[in-house]
Amino acid sequence: MSAAATLPAGIRPGGRFDGWAHQPASYVVCDVDGTLVGPRHDATDEVVAAVGRAQAAGIRVGVATGRMRDAVLPLIEQLGARGPHVLHNGAEVRDDDRLVASWSLTPEQVDGLLELGRSRDDTYVEVYTETGYVVSAMDDRARVHWDILGIEPRGVIGSAADLDGVAVPKATLPAFDLETIPVIEAAVRELGLLAGGAGSPRTPGLFYINATHPEADKGRALARAAEHLGIGMDRTAAIGDEVNDLSMLAVAGSAIAMGQAAATIREAAHLVVPEVDAHGVAVALDALVTWTQG
Repeated sequence: MSAAATLPAGIRPGGRFDGWAHQPASYVVCDVDGTLVGPRHDATDEVVAAVGRAQAAGIRVGVATGRMRDAVLPLIEQLGARGPHVLHNGAEVRDDDRLVASWSLTPEQVDGLLELGRSRDDTYVEVYTETGYVVSAMDDRARVHWDILGIEPRGVIGSAADLDGVAVPKATLPAFDLETIPVIEAAVRELGLLAGGAGSPRTPGLFYINATHPEADKGRALARAAEHLGIGMDRTAAIGDEVNDLSMLAVAGSAIAMGQAAATIREAAHLVVPEVDAHGVAVALDALVTWTQG
C-alpha cells in the first residue's frame, strides 16, 4: 500500500508529498482568510472544536495573518488559540501580550509607499502601527476592508513624521483593479520591501499587497516562533491558501494547503485538505492530533 493511500479521509498528497518527513507536530500556525474563516467573519463551530482538540492533545495553535493584533483578537479569543501568533504578514510575532519579534519599516520606506499611493488611482496606502492604522486618503473603495478589520482608520497621514517615531510593522496597498497587481507589487519591491499578496473570500473584488521589511515574512516568523517555543522546525505545521503563505509552507515540517488554493500553493505543500467551506482546517488539525498521538 502506498503512503498516500494511508492518509486520512479528505487529505490528499500535495506537490511535495514525497519529501514529507511525517513528524508529529507540537505547534501549528493557520492562515486566517480562506483557512480559519471563509465568507463569514468568524470561525465555524467545527473549526473551533478542532482547535480545542488539537490544544488538548498538546499542540499549540496560532494564527498567521496579514492583519494587526486588534483586528484578529476576536477570532483568537473565539478559537481559544494559545499561539504564538504571526501578525502583519510575518512582521510581528506575539505570545499573548509579549512581543517575541518584530521587523519594522523605516520612515523613508513609509514615505516612499505614501508617495506611491498618491501617484496611482488603483490603490491607496494603509500604514499600520501596533494598535491601529492610518491611511493616505479616506478612500471609500476600501471601506469593505475596514469592515473586515472591525476598526476604522485613525486618520489621514501626510508623511512618516506624523507618526512621531511609532514603529510601523506593515503597510497594505489594496489593489482596486486586479489587473494592476503586478505593477503595484513591482513598485513596492523597488522600495526595497517585500510585497506579499493575499486575497480574502469576503472581498473577492480586492487584492491586498502587504509591504513589509525584506526580512519579514510568515516563514521567518514561524521559525522565530518555533525558536521561542524551543522546538525544531520538523515539529511545526503550517496551513494556508494564498501566495503570502508560501514562505511558511516552505519551512514547516508539515506544509498543508487548503483545497481551494491555486495549483502553485498546492504544489508547494506536503498535503492538501478540503476547501474552507468544508472545514478543511479542521480536517488538518484532527489529522495532526492523530499523528501526534501515534
